[in-house]
Amino acid sequence: MTDPTNEKTPTPFLHNPFSVNSPEELTREQIVKLFVAQYTRIETIKERKHTFIWGARGSGKSMMLRYLEPSCKAIVHESLDAFLKKEDSFIGVYCPCKEGQFNKVELMLLEQSARLVITEHLMNLAVARQVVRCLDEQYSADRLDTSETARFAKNTLLLFDKASIAASLAQADDTSDRTQAPLQWLSDLFQAELAKIARFLRDLALKNGKARYDAATTGYHDFLLPFVRAARSLFRSSSAPIYILLDDADRLLPLQQQIVNTWMANRDQRDMCLKVSSRREGYLTFTTRDGVEIEEPHDYSTVDVDELYTESKSDYAKKVRLIANRRLELSEVPTKDVEAFLPPDPYQEGLLSELRTATAEEWARVGRPGRQHDYVTRYAMARLFQRLSETKQRRSYAGFDSIVHLSSGIVRDFLEPCYLMFGRLLDQGKQPFEIDRVPSGVQDAVLFQYSEEFLVHRFRSLRQSSEPEKWDDLRALEILIGSLGKLFYERLHDPEAREARLFSFTVRGQVPEDLQRVLDFGIHHHYFQLRSYSTKEGGGREKWYVLNRRLCPVFKLDPTGFEGRISLTVDLFRLACKDTDRFVRHRLKQEDSSGEPTLFSLEGGD
Repeated sequence: MTDPTNEKTPTPFLHNPFSVNSPEELTREQIVKLFVAQYTRIETIKERKHTFIWGARGSGKSMMLRYLEPSCKAIVHESLDAFLKKEDSFIGVYCPCKEGQFNKVELMLLEQSARLVITEHLMNLAVARQVVRCLDEQYSADRLDTSETARFAKNTLLLFDKASIAASLAQADDTSDRTQAPLQWLSDLFQAELAKIARFLRDLALKNGKARYDAATTGYHDFLLPFVRAARSLFRSSSAPIYILLDDADRLLPLQQQIVNTWMANRDQRDMCLKVSSRREGYLTFTTRDGVEIEEPHDYSTVDVDELYTESKSDYAKKVRLIANRRLELSEVPTKDVEAFLPPDPYQEGLLSELRTATAEEWARVGRPGRQHDYVTRYAMARLFQRLSETKQRRSYAGFDSIVHLSSGIVRDFLEPCYLMFGRLLDQGKQPFEIDRVPSGVQDAVLFQYSEEFLVHRFRSLRQSSEPEKWDDLRALEILIGSLGKLFYERLHDPEAREARLFSFTVRGQVPEDLQRVLDFGIHHHYFQLRSYSTKEGGGREKWYVLNRRLCPVFKLDPTGFEGRISLTVDLFRLACKDTDRFVRHRLKQEDSSGEPTLFSLEGGD
């Protein structure tokens, strides 16, 4: 056992400050150094209440959960004892839902009641093993007395039918010393039981569902809850509950998500508090194993980690700035300000400044409609795209602010292209201490390639990994994205367009099942982000689909627009999924006498 407060590690990411590593690969010291608490709502997550943490992959959920582990708290508060004496302390146990660890497809071969019993037992053992490993690895021997941990191991054994775990007991005795290392011995016991379940499931698959299960079973009230209470009793001087930090719960089977919901429904936060991270669209049920629905705020609270970035005023840019500056500070790079390190294209910035002045003068000429600032914001950037198009120049997306917009609220989609930019400079033979900025040309080359990969290569990869029955939906999604990209390009380059900088839409009316599958597929693979808005007529909310801004370079769109969305009829939306050119031609037909498009209506922001 090691004392995490004495852990010594080299400065992380010395070579490339934007390296994107899985939080599970980082040392605890690196996590503490890299994690930025501001604008993450981590104080809400730390409250003693079951919490769902929603966010896309790469939005920082795993980093946040790992930051709640005891060894990280020990570094932040200078010692574990100091943290555990705090009134709001807790013991955070990180439990990743790795692919194939929980969501074993062989479970589906079981009859329903047997599937439920064995699935719950599997999850209980996996969580219990993570608790024991956390205690063993993150608390030093002088904090957990061996006699106390031995008593804890003995009490845990009483929660099982001893005959059913006889073989696992023997195996644990062979690998560990129960008297000298009781926590390691208990971990080996749980691992042996988990291996027994895995062998049974493999036999089940190989023997056409006729394998016989003769091992232990456990439940929430007869095992998991008393086990957690016994673990808490090891910390006599603290009333800290155990936080189960369940990461990537969207990988769980629906039945397993129901079991998690059942744990929440019992409201035992005083002893065991659940912090469950997931993609929102991947968490498929909020019912318990008995069919009862858990509800917010009675049973749980929610935190959205990734911001949908549909508003011009957002804390996301502040958060990214802090994260990037922290990484620059921990590197050999001489520039410690990310805005100076990622400068915009100077020529286009100068041109945009001229166009802002000209657009302000235009506002006076056309009768001063609304506020001058709003008019300039609405039209100046569009005028830049139009001017560049006239002179056959490509819009530069270089600059910190622009890259923040392109990342669409996902921190990893900011860090990854920056990592590639820095890598190009290293490939040119430069050393980190020689790189004081990334030239705008290098930024643009990477950003365009990053956008093109998302549109072209990603679809090729999705087709190769998808079942043939999904190919039609995938092809429809690909056409739809192309249709929207071309439409939004045409609007952006139309000097008469009232709202040129658009890349979001709604669909009026009931969306048929086949088209809804296309939309859901797009959301699942992050081509669209979903939110809702209040209808002007009142009486409810409508779904609002926002094109991922990462696609802007490849379609030559402006990622900085936030106002307005286009409303499509179901028939026109279906056409957009089938024929890009016909869709765009219909859209660009003559407007009717009211000045509104014949097939679309334009609605402002909320």
